[in-house]
Amino acid sequence: MLKKFGQKLIRFYCHPDYQEDIIGDLEEYFEVHSQERGFQYANRKFFWDALLLFRLSLLKDKWFSQQLINIPMVKNIFKTAFRVFWREKGYSLMNIFGLTVGIAASMLLLLYVESEKSVNQFHRDIDNIFQVMEHQTYPNSVRTFDDNPGPLVTVFSDEMPEVEYMAAFTRSQEILLSIDDKGYKETGMWASEDFFEIFDVDFIEGQKENSLTDPSMVYISRSVKERIFGSETALTKTINFDGWGDYQVAGVFEDVPSATTIDFDFILPYQVWREVFTWVESWDNSGVKGLAKLSPGTDVDAFNQKIAGYINEKIPGRDHNVTIFLQPLKDRYLYNNFENGFISGGRITYAKLLTAVAYFILLIAIINFVNLATARSTKRAKEVGVKKIVGSTRGLLRAQFMTESLLLALISTALAGLIIMSVITPLNMLVGKSMSFSVSSIDQMSKLLIIGLGVGLLAGIYPALILSSFKPLSVVKGSFKSSGWSNGIRKGLVVFQFTISTLLIISTLVVRNQMDYIKSKNLGYNKEHLVTIPVEGALRDQVVQAQFKSTVLSNSNFKNVSFSGGTPLSFFSSTDAGFSWEGKVGELSNKFRIINTDVDFFDTYGIEIVKGRGFDPELATDTLNYIINEQAAEAMNVEDPILLPVSLWGSPGRIIGVVKDFHYSSLHEKIGPMVMPYRPNYPTDLTIKMTGQNVVESIAYLEKVMADINPSYPFEYSFVDVEYEQLYQNEATIGTLANYFSAIAIFISLLGLFGLSSFSADQRSKEIGIRKVLGARVSDITFQISKGFLVLVGVGFVLAAPLGYGFMNNWLQTFEYRTQIGVTVFILSAFISMFITLLAVSYHALKAAYTNPIQSLRSE
Repeated sequence: MLKKFGQKLIRFYCHPDYQEDIIGDLEEYFEVHSQERGFQYANRKFFWDALLLFRLSLLKDKWFSQQLINIPMVKNIFKTAFRVFWREKGYSLMNIFGLTVGIAASMLLLLYVESEKSVNQFHRDIDNIFQVMEHQTYPNSVRTFDDNPGPLVTVFSDEMPEVEYMAAFTRSQEILLSIDDKGYKETGMWASEDFFEIFDVDFIEGQKENSLTDPSMVYISRSVKERIFGSETALTKTINFDGWGDYQVAGVFEDVPSATTIDFDFILPYQVWREVFTWVESWDNSGVKGLAKLSPGTDVDAFNQKIAGYINEKIPGRDHNVTIFLQPLKDRYLYNNFENGFISGGRITYAKLLTAVAYFILLIAIINFVNLATARSTKRAKEVGVKKIVGSTRGLLRAQFMTESLLLALISTALAGLIIMSVITPLNMLVGKSMSFSVSSIDQMSKLLIIGLGVGLLAGIYPALILSSFKPLSVVKGSFKSSGWSNGIRKGLVVFQFTISTLLIISTLVVRNQMDYIKSKNLGYNKEHLVTIPVEGALRDQVVQAQFKSTVLSNSNFKNVSFSGGTPLSFFSSTDAGFSWEGKVGELSNKFRIINTDVDFFDTYGIEIVKGRGFDPELATDTLNYIINEQAAEAMNVEDPILLPVSLWGSPGRIIGVVKDFHYSSLHEKIGPMVMPYRPNYPTDLTIKMTGQNVVESIAYLEKVMADINPSYPFEYSFVDVEYEQLYQNEATIGTLANYFSAIAIFISLLGLFGLSSFSADQRSKEIGIRKVLGARVSDITFQISKGFLVLVGVGFVLAAPLGYGFMNNWLQTFEYRTQIGVTVFILSAFISMFITLLAVSYHALKAAYTNPIQSLRSE
């Protein structure tokens, strides 16, 4: 599209003698750019070059001979425009400021949205790469997971000719890497042979061909290599992986781009992980993830239909259905929410929302320009009248007003570019992104220029049509007045402007209320003053664990210590058919989450036991027993679960207690059944409850104790309440952006009202003078000027309130646990709208009210 437009542009202005040569050269560059940087980039580059080649020396002869471009006329238009800017400096600065802020804010939001959409797009063959997903159908719901049975990877590519490559990989986890008595904590995972054939990273040492086939080899990133080996080659060097033994480096790959849903710094062979965790070989267990690359041209929808019942065929007679399907990897980040087997949005909702906010802000800035231009029409009426009398055509007048608009927009665009470059780094820190903006980027400069020209054109069209239509006779006679239609349009635009602003205020208040609700929600456990530390090294020894507990609890700053296999915010075990009980009807009714606990787990987290008892270390039989939550008791549908015989993965025992439900994930998800066996032998997490006093000293004490016990391991800890807040990082980021950009939208609207109130006060100066002579008070005059704007803003609020309620109520439905949109949200938003309106118009209203009436009446 842009390429064709560029060709037409060259044929429009360029002399025929040069056209074919120039287009031919651009075509060659287009082919090169298309191969190197993609079709879209080549398209934009073609248009940009066509635009930059515009110059007088290349223009067609007729442009000069027929005087299609009247140079003196053009000079006169520009000269007039600059004179107007200079004569009305306040008006010009206000417009430039509003457009600059609007363009900069919109461009920043669009950069953020673009960075969101760029996740996973670095793969050269992204259109053929998919993640294997599965829907699990239960009696009352369909749940979607990205975990698959282990055997799927082994046989899938052999039985499906459409699959070119298939790889299994695990969750990333942090492991201590050691070499020459030095330790490095790095994050990586295990992956099968085809992984590097699918995941697109270049190797700087070694080869990706036949990689991950040798169980003694490891592949590390450039960053890990530089941290451990510096500038030396890493190939054939040996690294010890804590708990997994020694591995020889067989390859070094470029760092994985930050815009990815699969992040790692090292890859170990999947074969090793598979031999340790043998449960993965069962079709009943889903614990690994799958990445597939299909042959080019494969019909994905047809393929998904073909594989839908693949797992059910492998395990016939199962009560519930498992439907596998492929989700494009390019959609995995943005479309990450599923509801009853269908995509129900995800981050794409926020991307669309912020895109809409970006264009709304631009629209508000454009409306400001239009309103201010038409409001000052009476001031320019005489200029238009005189020009028409001396022979100026309506077309020339339109060109003049459009030129003024475009000049203001281009000046604003240049200033907006400077602002973007100044704030892009702080914005990155605020939202955790790595966005960039540079004048050397053709893509970004093209977008900024297109936005600027678009704003200039849209802002200039209506004023150009209105101002150029004045009748010279009525202007010269002094009988000219702004038309009612024009005033109506202006009022309508103000209403629209404040409808958007009020909508943004309502949205911001609801998001803030929901975030407050999340922070204050009773989770069923006390997240305050809880510190978690990974269990590794000597801390895996039960004797050392007992020693650690005794040492820590001897300090009065600590209350409880627990070693568990997971925490309410971090656990990975679950089962459906693996948990059964006496009297169970059918194979399953739900998925049960599992956290392996010790005797102190419930006291440490403050989880209430509502029935039965907790674990007793004096009772050896408790190592076979279980505690469940209320949801599990309800899912089992038994009259009294206490002492009921149950079995978890073939290990029989009894239920001895029921705890009050507690949240183990974000508030987006409903609390589900939870089973907690007494398994203190293989903990992964250490949780310490502090008193809350002397926090700094307490952490220092823990560091010292850990240094004595685990000298080879760096001391790492985290607070549970901080981990909890990180679950809502996305919402927090959106909330922050909503706060800032809503404030910007309101500020731009205020600028418009400020300008309009100024012109309103000027137009009504004689009326105000007469009112004062007749005894009107300052408050009466201020009210007379302000009430018109308050009515318009009130109408905007009436329109925005139902829209805001509907939109934000729909957003809240994505949370299982949420706040309600109360009337206080609307009262507060109405108050804010009215307050900022009074703030904007009161200056000119008071100024007019205090003006000596003699001055305004003498001018008659």
